Amino acid sequence: MQSPWLQQALLSESAHNITPLDRDLKVDVVIVGGGYTGLWTAIELKNRDPSMDVAIIEKDICGAGASAANAGFALPMWLQLPLLEKISNTSKAIHIGRASIAAIDDIREISLSNDIDTQISHSNTIWGATCEKQSGHWDKMLSLMEAFQVHSYQVLDKHKIQQMTGSDSLIAGVIDTASIMIHPGNLVRGLRRVALNKGVRIFEKTPMTKLGRTTPPTVETTKGKITARKVVLAMYGWSLSIPELRRSAMVMFTDAAMTVPIPDKLRDIGFYDAPGFTDSRTFIESIRPTSDGRVMVTKSGGWLPFGDRLDACPEYTCRSENELRRVLESYHPSLKDVEIEGTWCGPIDRTMDGLPTFGRLPTCPHIVFGYGYSGAGIVPSRVGSHILASLVQDLKDEWTSCPLVRPLKKDFPNEPFRWIGGHIVKSAIERKDRLDHEGLAVGPITKFWLQFTPKSYKPS
Repeated sequence: MQSPWLQQALLSESAHNITPLDRDLKVDVVIVGGGYTGLWTAIELKNRDPSMDVAIIEKDICGAGASAANAGFALPMWLQLPLLEKISNTSKAIHIGRASIAAIDDIREISLSNDIDTQISHSNTIWGATCEKQSGHWDKMLSLMEAFQVHSYQVLDKHKIQQMTGSDSLIAGVIDTASIMIHPGNLVRGLRRVALNKGVRIFEKTPMTKLGRTTPPTVETTKGKITARKVVLAMYGWSLSIPELRRSAMVMFTDAAMTVPIPDKLRDIGFYDAPGFTDSRTFIESIRPTSDGRVMVTKSGGWLPFGDRLDACPEYTCRSENELRRVLESYHPSLKDVEIEGTWCGPIDRTMDGLPTFGRLPTCPHIVFGYGYSGAGIVPSRVGSHILASLVQDLKDEWTSCPLVRPLKKDFPNEPFRWIGGHIVKSAIERKDRLDHEGLAVGPITKFWLQFTPKSYKPS
């Protein structure tokens, strides 16, 4: 199921040559996964050492996974600072925050220097609330940000948000003035082009069938084996197919829809070139305009796959088009009858604490990995590419010693308990979101199950 983002990006390409792997190969580094993480890491490695022989294998085409299914919110990682500080120290936490700002600058620079139509917006992103019970929980976080001398967040009241977005559904919120919105499909396809120009070999339609935890490690595919000095696993939600990584994260899909272009209507309601916004439900809703006058809407809490069977989930959204249309209507009632161009869903991989995890595979130190972006991977994937490149090069630097490089945990149970418990927790989350808007408290049973909710289910 391709998102309109990816469809638009592919249409804009003059030619798209797919090259599957059809032979055995020996390289310095092979990267499994052709999304943001894999492509940024390949580019970073070639920037550091142009002579390095780097290959990428991708089971579909670059961007066909979570990267081009993204909503396009590029958010700094400042709000993760308190947790980063807790598991490391202040200077290392601030390093990640600054790296996330640099990552946004990198998106601008690589887009400009390589003629990538990333469609970077001049507007930012608002984190808001649609009911009193979900409002104001950012106050403590913003006080902490002030202590870190981070001043990019501004509190907004209902009237100001309505002025900025044309919607009166949000009663309060915070705008992140360092954030940007982008076209995720154009970015991931542009990164592919940059990687190819740097000499990275990309083999699409080439799924990994076996990972050899040997010295040197190997990656087997249907028509060839790659032997490499290092292997990078950049598989996002599909990381659950690796037994060593499976219990440190879980995956749930997010549903999305995009309208046809309606620029005149958006100007009439005050949403053209306006900030995008997310609400404060646990299963977040978001809405944003695009540069060509469309509207995209998302709703998390969709399909919950059994184990690592992401590809076994239906190739359609968990929620119907009408349900997604009602989400759109709740923020802009005048858009209730607008034509929907496409719906899709994408996997979100979440760790229990909401932070991504990087490191070496415990069973083979020559295999490195990064995953667990909690649905906001545009910026962390660029930050993570520095980490993964330093791990590949066996460096001891600010990247390999950062708090995101950490031991794997076993926070989630094995199947079938993960799937059964996950659906119970999912129902509890949906019940709480509904009761919050009714001004009611959850009962003791729901409260019990809510304690198993990963922190990444809540806006960071």
